[in-house]
Amino acid sequence: MEKISIELTSRGIGKEIAKKLRRTGFLPGIIYGRKQQPKAVSVNARDFEKATKTSPDLTGICELTVDGKDKMMAVIRDYQADAITRKMTHIDFQAIDLSEKLDLEVPINLIGIPVGVKENAGVLEQLRRKIHIRVLPTNIPSHIDVDVSNLLIGQSIHADEVKLPEGVEFPHAQNYTIAAVVAPAKEEVPVAAAPVEGEAAAAAPAEGAAAEAKPAEAKEKK
Repeated sequence: MEKISIELTSRGIGKEIAKKLRRTGFLPGIIYGRKQQPKAVSVNARDFEKATKTSPDLTGICELTVDGKDKMMAVIRDYQADAITRKMTHIDFQAIDLSEKLDLEVPINLIGIPVGVKENAGVLEQLRRKIHIRVLPTNIPSHIDVDVSNLLIGQSIHADEVKLPEGVEFPHAQNYTIAAVVAPAKEEVPVAAAPVEGEAAAAAPAEGAAAEAKPAEAKEKK
């Protein structure tokens, strides 16, 4: 897997410092792991965006350089983003050892069109977007393919049924549902509105009155 090179700078801690960094085009972050004290850092937001273009899901290995001298390998463990703009507001790096396996989540990529969708107009629902795996840093996959082509309506596929790439394993038993094919929603047939009770009662006398009017008209003609 391609390494992502990122230049970081040490920073102070506190909300005001973080706000000032964001206003000036920097992304505050932190590095932790490998029995070291957490270290507050920042990265130029544009430089970070360029560096991670080859790994849009942020699952690659990062080669960090702090203050131009301290180098270490890391993965992006977590990040925070603005609810409206979706721009990153904070990022967490976890320092790693390339010889030690990691537990992490990677995106799920559904492949194939289910039989239940093609032949019975079923609907494919993806219930999980990521899958939890254990793997050496050098073998981290960008995603895990999950074949759903054989699913019929009413069937689903679970994590423990997924075929993992060589060198990738589950850290523990996985039994959650990843995707399912469900029956199409039935169209509701509109039902004619029943007449209001008062309207029906009012209609009857009107018909009777019309009937009485006819004999009266006949008498006048005589």
